[in-house]
Amino acid sequence: MKRWMGLALAMLVVVGISPAAADDLSAERAIVEQLQEPHRILLMRHALAPGIGDPAGFEVEDCATQRNLSAGGRAQARETGERLRAAGLDAIRVFAGPWCRNFDTAELLGFGEPQVLEALGSVFRANESHRERRMRAWREHLAEEYRRESGPAVYVTHRANIMELSGRSIGAGAMLVVAVDAEGNAEPVDP
Repeated sequence: MKRWMGLALAMLVVVGISPAAADDLSAERAIVEQLQEPHRILLMRHALAPGIGDPAGFEVEDCATQRNLSAGGRAQARETGERLRAAGLDAIRVFAGPWCRNFDTAELLGFGEPQVLEALGSVFRANESHRERRMRAWREHLAEEYRRESGPAVYVTHRANIMELSGRSIGAGAMLVVAVDAEGNAEPVDP
């Protein structure tokens, strides 16, 4: 029993949750409450994946050529899903960028098979026309979801994409609730 408790505390530190905060679900409850409002979505940066960007010559279709989630990142994504469920989130539609670290994070949340959206592909180091095309496609998708009133969704993507859409930068595995308007623009919802 003592060994298991030590391992559990070590895992909480690895995934970025202090042992004192492990039982405190107030942040997750606030997210769940915010998502009850119409036209609210959850933006999530992929979980821990050591490094910056991807190696030269990487291929989106080949995970072996990319920067991927670490063991801590995989644990972080699973823990995030568990904490959201413990806070009352029963179901949410899940979208992910085509990079393996996005898809793996989304899948490990445990809310079902993620739908891959090309628009969530990284805009980091992208040329201006590429960046504009991806962001326009994401906004068009969000505008369509707005018209459908499809309910809450989580979009797992990259820091640069979240920054472009919301104006906020968030850390690995972090989440941000935003309100979406009819044009697919997003405004952060502060707690």
